[in-house]
Amino acid sequence: MIQISADLFDQTKPATLGLNSISGEHTSLYRAIDHEYRFCHHPSLSVFDGRLFCCWSNGLTGEDEPAQRIMIKSTVDGRSWSEGTVLASSEEPGAALVASGFHVTDDALVCYFSTTYGDNFHEDVHLNAMSSPDGRSWGDPVRITSGFFIEGPRELANGRLLLGGEFVGKRRSEEGLRMRLLYSDEVDGILGWQEATVMPGAPDNFQYTEPNMTIRPDGTPVIGFRSQTGHLFASTTDDNGATWSTPRKTNFPDSTSRFFLRTLPGGPAIMINNPNATQYDRSVLALSTSDDGITFNRSAALRNDPTTQRFGGDRKVDGWQYPNALVWNETVFVAYSINKEDIAVTRIPMDSLRA
Repeated sequence: MIQISADLFDQTKPATLGLNSISGEHTSLYRAIDHEYRFCHHPSLSVFDGRLFCCWSNGLTGEDEPAQRIMIKSTVDGRSWSEGTVLASSEEPGAALVASGFHVTDDALVCYFSTTYGDNFHEDVHLNAMSSPDGRSWGDPVRITSGFFIEGPRELANGRLLLGGEFVGKRRSEEGLRMRLLYSDEVDGILGWQEATVMPGAPDNFQYTEPNMTIRPDGTPVIGFRSQTGHLFASTTDDNGATWSTPRKTNFPDSTSRFFLRTLPGGPAIMINNPNATQYDRSVLALSTSDDGITFNRSAALRNDPTTQRFGGDRKVDGWQYPNALVWNETVFVAYSINKEDIAVTRIPMDSLRA
């Protein structure tokens, strides 16, 4: 369903994977040393009303600890960004908010976040949504569904929305379920969610699955899944997202991290991930491309210069990680966290990818 060509990555060279660096302009959105809140992760991008938005999780010290909140910034030109503001926070004891992406309608920008309580698979973990008519004023949060999510919905060819996250509670611990896929035919991204059918096959292959979907140039929807095996898994659907095939292991290496899979307007398909063989080695963030959305045969390092945490914190990892991307004004924008402390965006001209 997705694969790499032979020798795309040289695992004997873990610092570079044998890749050249892609040309891009890097912009820092948040640097932890300047702030009391020194944890940043889960960035997502969206374009609405002529502006590019980025939201992310922002915590005090470690990952998904109490008082973690959602930050947001925007830009009208892709270079100069607004001051960061707190989009959502919680006064609920023990609650942490985790950024879960965006959805855009004709008249609203919807931002999602998961509410978690120390254990991201706790029975009470759930997804919320907030809507804005202008990207400035926001309505109250609305509870959407049970589960842990870090990505917003993706649109299928007929307009149906697909949302991917994690099962929590007893359905996870007792029924062996892992990835939770939902679909809705409502355009608002809030109502009408129904549970799709997908069985993990071998549950022990997965902890966080962090589903990420694209539509291949041939029209086939494909979802990739993070796994504990050192490679991505993938699944397809032939009924518009209601049921999905049992995820199969691909030969695409992944160091167990969030990845980004998408077919860009006019091509190519891109995969942005950490393809090192060592688990949780996020020192190389690579951007790979494919003409058919199946075989990825070209790759370059988006970021791979050495980087190390400046502050401690639970579950923090060095490196360039958790990418999210989109195309705006013939430019690919990629947001990512650095050492789970900082947030940055890289701009890449579309022409350089097509070439």
